[in-house]
Amino acid sequence: MTTNNQPDESEDICGFCGQPGANKYPHPVRWPGENSAGTELVHAECENKECRRAHSLLTDKQRRDFLRWV
Repeated sequence: MTTNNQPDESEDICGFCGQPGANKYPHPVRWPGENSAGTELVHAECENKECRRAHSLLTDKQRRDFLRWV
């Protein structure tokens, strides 16, 4: 962390929350409506939260159709 409370460019910043300490690569397959982090690394919990959010918005039919496609 730099002295002005801005993240140091060498820190692994999460694309979901913008905080340092990202610890995994985002999964390449996402539910319909699931946001992409747009960064190389994310916090596992942030990605899980976004996955749960998108999953909860789908109907059972939409989930089944997507899983057949994957």
